[in-house]
Amino acid sequence: MIRQISVTYWVGAALLTLSTSVLMAQEDGATKQVEKTTKEEATKTQDKAVKSIDPDDMSEDDFRRMMEAAFQLPGGDEQRKHLEAFVGEWDTTTKMYMAGPKGPAMESKGSSSVKWVLGKRYLQEDHKGEMMGMPYEGMGLTGYDDAKNLFVSIWANNIHPELLTMEGTRHPKTGVITMYGKMDEPTLKMFGRMVKYVTTIVDEDTHIFQIYDLAAGDDYKVVEIEYKRKSE
Repeated sequence: MIRQISVTYWVGAALLTLSTSVLMAQEDGATKQVEKTTKEEATKTQDKAVKSIDPDDMSEDDFRRMMEAAFQLPGGDEQRKHLEAFVGEWDTTTKMYMAGPKGPAMESKGSSSVKWVLGKRYLQEDHKGEMMGMPYEGMGLTGYDDAKNLFVSIWANNIHPELLTMEGTRHPKTGVITMYGKMDEPTLKMFGRMVKYVTTIVDEDTHIFQIYDLAAGDDYKVVEIEYKRKSE
């Protein structure tokens, strides 16, 4: 789900799989520099925002117009309609490519429940299954950011403490949703690896979610999850 963008216990599985496709490692010094730069950029952005919005210079009409603009951004509702296809109860089949996309896949079964929440602003996915023989639970939210004009998603699970975030677009003709984000591989001291998430609707009862490790190659697939709608 995006799957889910629906957005999938995609995340935890991908973290283990990524460790087998490492092509480069980051040194501790580089990691600290990235953290330092991120904090500095965040501080500058915050200072700029504080200077650009001075409550003392804002009238009631200015404030009302600002709030109306924030709640009436165009396009979002039409885009969210495309997420309706992911609502429902699903059986999942997950394939993890531990030896690379051309190698044999490790397969496991699971199930996902996807529903609208927060006034139909977001899809919430709750997943249960197993990973490497261990019980696995994951939860994600997927929606559309009206300000950025992008689909957005987050994912958390019971195995890895990392909260994954991703954003991307939907192809207007094919309906394929492609999102990008970053993943960490703490066991290898690798942080911020770029990852691509692709969700393809096959038919109204089937969609496929794939994860690609961009550090290893644009087409280096590490996880594929097939969603089949449960029969009533």
